[in-house]
Amino acid sequence: MRLGVAAATAGLVISMAPATVLAQGFTEALTMTDAIKGSMQITFNTRNEFDTTGKAPLGSPALGAVDTYTVDLDILNSVVFRGTIERRPWIPSAILGRTLQEGYFDYDLRVLLKNPANPAQTVTLGGWIGGLTLDGYGKFNLGQSPEGMGNLRIATDSIGAVAGFVSNYGGEILGRVPEQAGLMGIADRASKQVNKTYTRFVNGQTVKFVVEGADPLEFSGVALAQGPLAGYPESRVNGSIDYDSEEGIWYLDTSITYSVEGAQQRDRYSGTIRWNEDPNRESNGMGYYEVNVRLNEKATSEADAFAAATAADAEAAFFATDVSVPGFTGKVSYVDTFEGESVIASKVSYAINSSSASKVQTMNLAKILLLMVGPFNDE
Repeated sequence: MRLGVAAATAGLVISMAPATVLAQGFTEALTMTDAIKGSMQITFNTRNEFDTTGKAPLGSPALGAVDTYTVDLDILNSVVFRGTIERRPWIPSAILGRTLQEGYFDYDLRVLLKNPANPAQTVTLGGWIGGLTLDGYGKFNLGQSPEGMGNLRIATDSIGAVAGFVSNYGGEILGRVPEQAGLMGIADRASKQVNKTYTRFVNGQTVKFVVEGADPLEFSGVALAQGPLAGYPESRVNGSIDYDSEEGIWYLDTSITYSVEGAQQRDRYSGTIRWNEDPNRESNGMGYYEVNVRLNEKATSEADAFAAATAADAEAAFFATDVSVPGFTGKVSYVDTFEGESVIASKVSYAINSSSASKVQTMNLAKILLLMVGPFNDE
């Protein structure tokens, strides 16, 4: 059943500060263990329910089959996103390749606020609800809602002195063309792959790492909705998160801008999210993403480039974790269930730490992770 914008939990009273007080401290640097924590259960119905009508290309998911992501994610021991995200793939017709089924993501997440004095107590602020469309070119249109779902948005109720509001997501993310797009889709995907040099500043030296043939997720004017508290401003994301399928590594190269008290702020997110398999993965299904993301990393100069020439082990240095600089580290761990060679279900655990990152910076990363549940969990 769809989650609407719910009222406060019956019988639960939490003293709420005025909005002006809540807005304070959202941009101050904070170091916190498990700043993003929680779980997600994934059921990939599109990987074991296949078309039998002959209307779609051979091997396509069955019409109407959806993947379900059941989310329970705690941000800063304060805000909890709890509920489901459904993904229905775009499917073409078998002969002409025309759209047979529109693709979409459907968000149905309650937003809970924890009582700082007693985190076991929560009040329902509202929801992250609505949908976005997904087409045969791999484009996520956050400003276009599937029929009957409404705009993708954060909508909150008024509780005490805290005023409710509605804020929409928007913009586009251009990702990988789906497998069912056929030979033309494969050719299109190959044409969009990028060769890119990434840099990282390590121990006073610039370290470079070259990736060839990465699949980019390109963010074009993506609007992250305000909220779920007013202190989390609407933010704009541009840049890319690029995937090296051979190594199982996501490379971040994005900027996020937002306004604080009338002044524009700009954050750069760089670094990696790197897949690691357990030695016994075939039997236990285990693996994890190692998160190593940096905030506003030092820009390189000619002098840095000269210093980089003396680096002994560029690759090891590039992927080294340094919790003394602003950013995020930790793990997103998986226990997968296989059917043949395909993963048909996943149990996911989040344990991401922040180092000198503000609440706004942490919330923006969490929103990106929830927008990207599809690509981050594709095979």
